[in-house]
Amino acid sequence: DSHLLESSTSHYVDYTIHASILQKNQIEEMEFCVKKGVNSFKIYMNLGQDVDHVYTDMTPGTNSLHEEKVEMSSDMIEKIVSTATSLKCPVLVHAEDYQMCSCGIREAKEKKKDGLGAWSESRSVESEIKSIRTISGIARKAGGVLYFVHIGSQGAMNAIRDEKKNGTKIFVETCPHYLTLSYESQKGYLAKVMPPVRTSKDVDAIWKEIQLGTVDSIGTDHVANRLNLKLAGNTVWDALAGFPGIGTMLPILISEGVNKGRMTLEQLVSLTSLNTAKIFGMFPKKGSLQNGSDADITIIDLKKENKVSSQFLDGFSDYTVYEGWNLKGWPVKTLVRGEIVAEDFEIIGKPGYGKFVTRPVLS
Repeated sequence: DSHLLESSTSHYVDYTIHASILQKNQIEEMEFCVKKGVNSFKIYMNLGQDVDHVYTDMTPGTNSLHEEKVEMSSDMIEKIVSTATSLKCPVLVHAEDYQMCSCGIREAKEKKKDGLGAWSESRSVESEIKSIRTISGIARKAGGVLYFVHIGSQGAMNAIRDEKKNGTKIFVETCPHYLTLSYESQKGYLAKVMPPVRTSKDVDAIWKEIQLGTVDSIGTDHVANRLNLKLAGNTVWDALAGFPGIGTMLPILISEGVNKGRMTLEQLVSLTSLNTAKIFGMFPKKGSLQNGSDADITIIDLKKENKVSSQFLDGFSDYTVYEGWNLKGWPVKTLVRGEIVAEDFEIIGKPGYGKFVTRPVLS
């Protein structure tokens, strides 16, 4: 209740919430969340053993980060999936096997490896595949629904395709960085993320999966950190995983996708709006412009060109992984419930105008 109350005065656009389950006692709170209009739960299969903590900012009314210990086990995962299924809610999954990741990181450090390539090797595609197969079996047995977040490798996509054929109900999300970045092309540690960016072949493969219809949605995995926290050390192991992505998502997809013939405008709408509205119980109020829907509209200029910079984006983060990229195709106006809240890269709405969107459980 305190989190919902604090957030109610902060948003410029309408919003909803996924509830992360980090500790066993939180399973008992899932039914309470559903009663409050939160119908989806996220788990982190990448966290456990000596990689068992996460940074959170979940103290209402503050912007400070603190470490939170995560308890994740096979028994706990099974209980979360079975509880979510009984509540008719999907489970969002960060799919990496924490035991394989822990071992991979330890070995890479012992061999004094560094760089994004070492980061990718330590958190291998095989760890994604193992995680996908494990939880898909659990969900299939329970009759549950899975939503795999930030999938960025061909191997992971292949595993998901196999599990769908086996009868598991699965939705798939990818992110712009898996469509544009590889450890081969990126210098430094800014693009450190979990799961890691992979090879240029994986980038091409994810575009292909979009064209094939394997991907249901595109998210950002946005992490609003700053450089002094992101690069708090001298190696990739010291750097913080995650980076900002909300401000660049749409221009990246327009410039690298629509304007280069990799996706249609119709696909862009489906992947960024329509499909998620349907999956999470907000359609047709959201994700549509039919009669009776909220007038949530983003107007884009397919020909508008800008060079990306953190100053131009003017967010909390003082960097972007796309610094210096020339992108063609930008949003120029945003309406929420018929009211203009942003125009020509300036916010003109008021904080608190955005409302929490409650969601029913799956039918």
